[in-house]
Amino acid sequence: PGFTPPMSTSSAMRRHQTHEQRQEPHEGFDNAMLHMAASSGAQFFDSGHRMLQDNVQQVVSMGLLRYYFSVDTSYVLNKLVLLLWPFSKKSFHREKEASSICGYMVPREDVNSPDLYIPSMAFVTYIVLCGLNQGWEHSFTPEVLGKTASSGLTVLVLEVLMLKLGFYLLEGPATSFLDFVSFSGYKYVGIVLSKLAYIFLGRSLYWLVWLYTGAAMSYFMLKTVSAGLLPPNAAGAPQRSQSKEYFVLGLAAMQLPVSWFMGL
Repeated sequence: PGFTPPMSTSSAMRRHQTHEQRQEPHEGFDNAMLHMAASSGAQFFDSGHRMLQDNVQQVVSMGLLRYYFSVDTSYVLNKLVLLLWPFSKKSFHREKEASSICGYMVPREDVNSPDLYIPSMAFVTYIVLCGLNQGWEHSFTPEVLGKTASSGLTVLVLEVLMLKLGFYLLEGPATSFLDFVSFSGYKYVGIVLSKLAYIFLGRSLYWLVWLYTGAAMSYFMLKTVSAGLLPPNAAGAPQRSQSKEYFVLGLAAMQLPVSWFMGL
């Protein structure tokens, strides 16, 4: 009466198949979430590119826009190396050219010239990666892309206004606001690398990548803004100004916490 017959092999197989079938909806949900994130990210990338082309032209002349997008493969590679390893660079001063619309050589001829190609591509890539990360964590919604873009643009605008105001109050040389957009946008290169490290390598390596790229961006901003705000005198030595130096140091120190905030 107390004997329980052993489960047959066919019954065990049926129970195993039923267990697998119960897991399939969850796995399908994960795949669907990642697919939706990737698809939405690609659509956002395309629409963002079209929006930049359609709207930026309304406030910036085509000649000026062509100047900041005058890049080639060699420039992009050299600029990325400079952004990720600026410590061995000796001079950050731009080469002048009287015939240029900005008075300086175009980016493809001078690695120190700011461009808008790298910042715009890095910014859009950052937004797409945030969407993919949310999809990986099963919490993606299409609104994530819009919110990420809004927060990123807000930080960008605030930093550009800070640069513009600082140059004005400190009586710095006349500088195009697109230079400031470029300077501020370069930080997204490091943020993208940090985001990739977080997604594929884990949180521990993320902190190492964030710390290094943030430090590199701080040094880059220190040298680049100093070159613009403290141009060399007739003897070739940089002009000294305590208030300008404090401003540049504060701007450079700000890159680490801003990169941390945007990488969350």
